[in-house]
Amino acid sequence: MVAIIVVVLNYGCAPQKSTSQLSQEQPQVIKLERFRKALWKVHVTVQGKSGNFLLDTGGGITMLSEDFSRDMECTFWGRTTGYNMFGTRGDGAHCDSIKIKASNAILAPANVGKIDFGDRFSGDITPDGLLSLDAFDGKAITINPTSGTLTIETSESLASRTNDMIEFPMRVSRECSGRCFSVFIGVNTKNGMTWLLLDSGAGGVSLISKEYAQVFGLDPNLEEQQLKYDLANELTIDSPVVVTDMIMDGNLGQPFLSKYIITMDLLNSRLWLKN
Repeated sequence: MVAIIVVVLNYGCAPQKSTSQLSQEQPQVIKLERFRKALWKVHVTVQGKSGNFLLDTGGGITMLSEDFSRDMECTFWGRTTGYNMFGTRGDGAHCDSIKIKASNAILAPANVGKIDFGDRFSGDITPDGLLSLDAFDGKAITINPTSGTLTIETSESLASRTNDMIEFPMRVSRECSGRCFSVFIGVNTKNGMTWLLLDSGAGGVSLISKEYAQVFGLDPNLEEQQLKYDLANELTIDSPVVVTDMIMDGNLGQPFLSKYIITMDLLNSRLWLKN
């Protein structure tokens, strides 16, 4: 939703590496609450201060609102530079080694930034920040839209969880001088592989770059369309879509993510889906 991408450093499907970072004794379950019908928010505590953050798997870096970060014992310094999916540049200082707690899980993003939501959520209580995948770096997580949970898996629960799921190629993108963390799913087409950002912060539509419209059966000159595309074994993309100029192949938002249980091994760059 916010800023990032196109340099990609890791990809799957790959042989599994060490799971030493997945060694907590039992899975940790974080409750998700619906926000504006299509989005998710998470209740967190940051340096002892409680707030509600928007869960944004496409956000790149965890961010605090200006009001929420006020009086917090953390020095914002330097500059983080990122680009959103349309190529708009964003710059901001970062604060390092901050501790975030969600339910019984301790999250430790290497850096956090600041965000101004402006009037983006007018009529609702504006979130206190943005919780992105960098907060789960090195972990394996499962987002279940039906139960409204995000589970941090153990090595054992990950193996059990994914036993009957379908694996897809996955790439991790680390932009913003390595501070950002986002995930792309590999979607095969007749012309080759495309890589689509998984973006829980995109509530109403998915997006496809004009250059990739035709391989998905879309009209590159028509903005608003319906994307229907078979992935594998009755898993499909069926989503309202906007075809536009982007600096990535495309973006799969909540119309796609809300239909599937999705497990991401952020340590080993592996991804699974299940109805």
